[in-house]
Amino acid sequence: MTSSTGAVRAHNSVITSALLCGILLIAANLRAPITALGPVLSELQQFFSLTPSALGLLNALPLLIFACASPMASWLTKYISFERALFGGLVAVTVGCLLRSSGFYFGLWGGTILISCGIAVGNVLVVPLIKRDFPSHVALCVGLYAATMAVIAALSSGLAAPLSALTQYKWKLSLGVWFVVAFLAAVVWWPQLKNEHYANKHADAQKNPSIWRSGVAWQVSMFMALHTMVFYTVIDWFPEMVKGVGIDSTEAGAYLFAYQAIAVAANLSTSFLIKRMKDQKLLGFLCSLAIVIGVAGLLLKPALALVWLLIAGVGAGMSMVTCLTLFSLRARDHHEASALSGMGQCIGYGLGAVGPLLAGWMHDISGSWKAPLISLAIAGCVQMFFAVMAGRSRFVS
Repeated sequence: MTSSTGAVRAHNSVITSALLCGILLIAANLRAPITALGPVLSELQQFFSLTPSALGLLNALPLLIFACASPMASWLTKYISFERALFGGLVAVTVGCLLRSSGFYFGLWGGTILISCGIAVGNVLVVPLIKRDFPSHVALCVGLYAATMAVIAALSSGLAAPLSALTQYKWKLSLGVWFVVAFLAAVVWWPQLKNEHYANKHADAQKNPSIWRSGVAWQVSMFMALHTMVFYTVIDWFPEMVKGVGIDSTEAGAYLFAYQAIAVAANLSTSFLIKRMKDQKLLGFLCSLAIVIGVAGLLLKPALALVWLLIAGVGAGMSMVTCLTLFSLRARDHHEASALSGMGQCIGYGLGAVGPLLAGWMHDISGSWKAPLISLAIAGCVQMFFAVMAGRSRFVS
């Protein structure tokens, strides 16, 4: 009897480890194919003769698709299992990476759309899956998931230019190499289709529409939206913001790497803190405060940009894990978590896409970066309010 029980436990442990490995491989594909694009944009512009407007749209397209497709990813789980939906997302990323690096104009746009749709599915469904299958370790698993996503994204942006210079295939290799990672993730995830859990369609039909009428859901979504807007605006415009104080593009790139690296450390540390707190109000306040201090420092003393970016990076990393964990903690079950994740990421990435555009527009009008930075500091203060409200221990319904 003891031997039989031990065998069952060992079997369950293998299944659990395989599931966690699959989740982390999915995480490795949720940013890297997008962050690899930035360093080779000039090569793409030259190869396809893209106008500046087309290049800007190519850059913004993933965030816009994340915003539009996120609610649809949640809706999809009313008809197919989480496992099947995530596998479909990985297939879309795999095919999209091949198509985008094919060298055809249609492939560039079609591949980017496929990749973005696949990533949107993963963005929305991984956290509810964690809530369902790791209910006692949500914060830890979300922290590992967010850290994996951030580390591979940073490696992707750092390796893109060297890979492009490595062979005659240039940007095609730099972008196409992520096909291998996506294909590997799909292969590892395939066995999970045997263990798929089907949704309760009637329960979902009752829960999903109400999520948009929940005050708690709006608080969590606005928390997500405001920190996403600040993060992507800083990532996109930081090199331009510090040109005037003698920081060149190479140095600015190194600072941005540090910004993302410290966010990874904050991801992991926050996942441990969340488990030890009865609610997330203090965490929401602290991560928002760090963002406000970092942005205010860039405004008032840009010569110390590295210091301010490190502070803001801690705030960004804490905000990401706290938001993702709230998708689970504020929901009663994984179906409700899926609906909340879809809503939060729809609003979050929608504002995330608009933020850099508004910052550029304000800079063009005012001729300086003061107005955009003041606006970002105000956004951080508003985030503080929504983060504290979202951090109260309640359910969305």
